[in-house]
Parts: sequence; C-alpha cells; structure tokens
Amino acid sequence: MGLLEDKALVEAALFVAGRPLSLKELSKALGIKSLEYLEKLIELIAAEYAERKSAIEVVRVLEDKYVMQVKQEYSQRVIHLMPKPDLRTGELKTLALIAYLQPVEQSKIIKLRGSQAYEHIKRLVEMGLVYAEPYERTKLLGTTKKFAELYGFPENDPVLIKEAFKKVVNAEYSDLMAKLEGKGEEKEEEAPSD
Repeated sequence: MGLLEDKALVEAALFVAGRPLSLKELSKALGIKSLEYLEKLIELIAAEYAERKSAIEVVRVLEDKYVMQVKQEYSQRVIHLMPKPDLRTGELKTLALIAYLQPVEQSKIIKLRGSQAYEHIKRLVEMGLVYAEPYERTKLLGTTKKFAELYGFPENDPVLIKEAFKKVVNAEYSDLMAKLEGKGEEKEEEAPSD
C-alpha cells in the first residue's frame, strides 16, 4: 500500500477503536511493521485535523498510545448524543468504586468486589473508562478522560469525580461502604454475586 492508503487505514483504525491504541497494537492489527513510520502517519493525521480546525483531534496519551477524540470545547455540547456503554450491574458497581476510591489498588477492588471484578476491570479498561498502571505487585486504577466525557464531568478531575460518586456509593452500595469502613470484615470471604 502507498502513503495515502496507509494513512487512511490508520485513521480508520483510530476512529473505530474509540479508545487509545498503542503503536504496537496498531502495527499488529494493520500489518505495518515500522513503528516509526506508523508514528509519522499518526502525526500527519493529527496535523491535518489541526490544520482544518476540526472538532476532532488525534492526541498522544499514556506514553505511546494515540486516540481520536472530540475536542474538549465541543464534547460538552454533544455529550448527550454519545451512546452510553452497555454495562452490567456488577461492572457498574466496580466502576463506581474505582471512581470513588481513585487512585485505588486493583487488589483493594478485588477484596471489596470479589474475583469477578478482574473481568469487570478488564472490560472497563478495554472500553477506555478506566486506566490500569502497574503499581508494586498490583495495578493502580482510576478513571479516564473518556469516562469524564461520558458521564458529563468537565474534566477528569479525581476530586470532582470522587465527590459526585460519594453520594452514589453511599446510597446504592451500603454493603460495600460497610466493607470500606471495616464493618463488614466478617463477611469478606463471601464474594458479592453480580
């Protein structure tokens, strides 16, 4: 393929992914071996969007990952049009806890939610709602910019998000709040069934 076709393919991949993609992921998915060439293609795409003052931007996030997204100044005006993610009850509970406790160790979420939370966290990361960074012998979890946009926050500010989710967690998940406060330690062996 030529430059124009390669660039179009990368643009299509960034568009359909809806989440940050690493150069390695793109390389593997698209069959473009050179990471340097791939990075140059992404830079060209980003420059084209910037030059025409588009509402869409391509930005580098989390070291070597790139994402195509709506610029912040437009996202709040169109947020109501975004499809809400199709999350099951257990995934929503896990997401609410991560939002409330962030940054939080994955091991703490597993302790509170049970081993099924590993799958919840995996799905939330894949959807781009939660980040997971290596931290000691576990991972550190928190919400992403996509989460903030999707749930109507002006920015991914953990303090603002924690405050909003404090009411949700206290009202909806009193069983988990009891565990957080140490009142439910005798029930820790029982994993919640979601």
